[in-house]
Amino acid sequence: MARASASESRPEPDATDGVGGSSGPRRSGLVQERSRRTRQHLVSAAVALWTERGFEHGIEDTTVEEIVRAAGVTKGTFYFHFAHKEDILLEVGWGTSEAMFKETTRALASDRSVDDVLEELFDSLARRISNTPRAAVSRTLAEFYRRPIRDDDPHGEHFGFQRSFVTAFAHAQERGEIPGATDAHSLGEMLSSLAVGAIHAWIRNSEADLGAALRLRAELLLAGIRAIDAAG
Repeated sequence: MARASASESRPEPDATDGVGGSSGPRRSGLVQERSRRTRQHLVSAAVALWTERGFEHGIEDTTVEEIVRAAGVTKGTFYFHFAHKEDILLEVGWGTSEAMFKETTRALASDRSVDDVLEELFDSLARRISNTPRAAVSRTLAEFYRRPIRDDDPHGEHFGFQRSFVTAFAHAQERGEIPGATDAHSLGEMLSSLAVGAIHAWIRNSEADLGAALRLRAELLLAGIRAIDAAG
């Protein structure tokens, strides 16, 4: 999360934090929730403006002043949450990744095979991405490439698709569904790269059905893992 500059103060929490002016965990929870809502308002306002103006030039043509006016907050509040307006693109991507991880843990808890879990994950991911303008997806991926890798974020605040895949592969190895000769982290890294490749192909219109392209890559990787194990 971006830090505020010296001339911009942290937004003050509400004075009425709870019954009888209670403090401690409740106060902290309320402040965090308000901060989360403010951050989401900024993201929604920016995406709405960029969608209206077109992502090809809308990001450059939209000022921070316009975003904060649409969100109903101050410019100082914007810079408390984001260092640059382009950071909002990263926020959208992280939101998708976080939703994927939650779906992964729910699916694995239902004791389903890794094949079924990955198929469901990719169908869900394809729906989310396909409902987004290709130019917006392209700009978001480009912004991720410009920034440091987040999958190894020590605080766990932000993470990419790879975390979901690593979790699914580790679970599958524990259940004996796939061999453990290759560590789950490496497998997750491979599938993450394959998934991003499919998304790039969809952006270029060389893959009409993003869901099918994603599922095929997962199937090929799983088949390769099992074939290598079978061959000894």
